Amino acid sequence: MSRNQSTTRGFAKMSALNILDLNDDCLGYLLNYLTAEDQISFAQVCCRFRAVAIAWAGKQFRQFTLDENSSRQELIGFCICRESVEGLTIDLEYFDTSRSFRNFGCVAPINCFSILCLTLTGMVSLKRLIVKKSKEKSFIPIEKPFEKILTAVRGLNELKVLELHARDEFTYDNVIQLKHLEELHLHIAQINAPVLAKCCKSNLSLRHLYLGYNSVQRNLSDIVPYCANLETLQFGMMAEPSAYKPLAKLPKLRQLIHFGVRRSGSFVPLLTDLAARRQQLQRLEIDGGTLSIEETLQIVRQSGLRQLKCFCSTAESVEMLSQLTQLQELSIWMSSRTEISAALLKVIGECKHLQLLCIASGNVSPDFIEDVTKLLFENRTEPNQTPLKLELPFTDCTSRNKELSQRNKVLSCSAFEIDSWKC
Repeated sequence: MSRNQSTTRGFAKMSALNILDLNDDCLGYLLNYLTAEDQISFAQVCCRFRAVAIAWAGKQFRQFTLDENSSRQELIGFCICRESVEGLTIDLEYFDTSRSFRNFGCVAPINCFSILCLTLTGMVSLKRLIVKKSKEKSFIPIEKPFEKILTAVRGLNELKVLELHARDEFTYDNVIQLKHLEELHLHIAQINAPVLAKCCKSNLSLRHLYLGYNSVQRNLSDIVPYCANLETLQFGMMAEPSAYKPLAKLPKLRQLIHFGVRRSGSFVPLLTDLAARRQQLQRLEIDGGTLSIEETLQIVRQSGLRQLKCFCSTAESVEMLSQLTQLQELSIWMSSRTEISAALLKVIGECKHLQLLCIASGNVSPDFIEDVTKLLFENRTEPNQTPLKLELPFTDCTSRNKELSQRNKVLSCSAFEIDSWKC
């Protein structure tokens, strides 16, 4: 056989190859040359093509958000790559019927929602789910959308984080059916304490619980028996001191965050009991309501505290915080015009691990920055010590920043450095 005949026969054999004979790498390479519509069509040909499409495009859907700006193609692509999705945010405004008159997005909300719920059941890698309805006036023609979404995901064992934002009331039966949650966010209108306790009881591995302001009715004592592993609790409500006190029984509580209105002195019983476990609490935020003297006395007994955020009224109460020698971050609001420079210098001098000092509101002297510079240069002599970052409410920072910049150039080889100054 001549060489030309052999070559001709080889080309004939190659031309007879089917696209299915190409390996997966070649098929994935072809996807680069297809339009978005053709890529969707490609993935719908057969199971193998779908697997190739997932391997090629799965990364872009690993963290996916479905909101009012999402297109139909994005929804279809998300459905195709559902096994790759690890984090999903669903904004129910996507299904607002009024949007269909603007000729974009979802034109068949009920059908699209059904497809979404069916897709959710197959999202075996889903770890974090956020569902929200942010607008009061929206036209969503789906009855009980939260409940239907939670029903669809109740069989997903990898789902560890659930976050719900809702303005309308809804039932919590489907939250109770989830069994593997480690982090739960409930930013909702109302939830009875016994119902919340059932949610915690069905998720005994719950480590982080975040509640909206005044979401819980009555008190939180009902959840304590079922939260043996709870490390973080964020909540907001105005209650009697006896309603807060049972939270000290949470054996693994490390971060306690309260925001919104509260009564002065209402945290004394809780802080007193927490202080008995000296190394337990590492982060404390009381964002609302000035600390009473008794509350401050109990806070400084928390010897393991690393982060503190609070409202103070006197320089004496600020100076007392210098006893928290393990502090790494301190944020203070002053409810008065008291001059607190000396108190802050005391804190900086004693808290040698301090990395962030934020004075959101407060009165300090014009020489405060220079005094801090001298203090740090004298006290922080370790070669690899973490620098201190200050955030101060100065109005004339420009000249001070320039002066500090020059000073930092001189001291750049020392242990002292201030990262930045924010006005």
